[in-house]
Amino acid sequence: MYVDKIMNQDATANGNILLSPFENISVVDRIIKRMTDALILGELKPGQKIPTEMELCESMQVGRNSVREAIKILSAMGVVEIRRSEGTFVCQGFSSRMLDPIIYGMILEGGDSHKIIELRRLFDIGILELLVAKSDGQITARLETALEELSHVVRACDDVDVILDADIQFHMTLEKSFGNPLVDKLSIVINRLTRPTRMLAVRHFIESGQREELIKRHEELFNIVKDRDSASIGKAIDEHFKYWSHAVK
Repeated sequence: MYVDKIMNQDATANGNILLSPFENISVVDRIIKRMTDALILGELKPGQKIPTEMELCESMQVGRNSVREAIKILSAMGVVEIRRSEGTFVCQGFSSRMLDPIIYGMILEGGDSHKIIELRRLFDIGILELLVAKSDGQITARLETALEELSHVVRACDDVDVILDADIQFHMTLEKSFGNPLVDKLSIVINRLTRPTRMLAVRHFIESGQREELIKRHEELFNIVKDRDSASIGKAIDEHFKYWSHAVK
């Protein structure tokens, strides 16, 4: 296992991964990786002060400039914050700055429109399957409110941006109903990646006079959760995404 490998490597008298030395490889990246591993393993926790530059330099056996550069990168990413006269601390909450490297990384990895649609399909199917298993009156009520708001906006508004916002809000209600903060953060990344092409799909619905069809697609998703109809998930998602894929083409 990866975590087991991390825990067993570079054992020192300090007894933790953050303050252990490492081999002569890419220094700044290794410092960043070491701090990331320490966060994953719980050696560093949100709000905790990290060791000083001098302590990190001595324990990791690296130069001060490398440590400073690594801290600077982590600060720009929203992972740590530098407080003058106090030191450097692990951030206590989620920052939108954390999303940019993920988004750019996924795009540069080859995340064209069709691959992004595939990713969204996998994500939505997983969300629906889990929601069907835990659906209750509160979840259904929240989704019904979001569906009513979306239906009203689609029928009354001509602004594609406003309609898309209501569409995204409906899907975010689905995602938040799952009650997992990690899913919430992933949904932000996926919504950011998919927004430009989803805009094309919404525009297609509006310009082709298919507003009711757009509403119907979302009603199907709502009914799946309400009726706990897991057997219909795949077909409903495929129908939901059919117009999106067509718009991208």
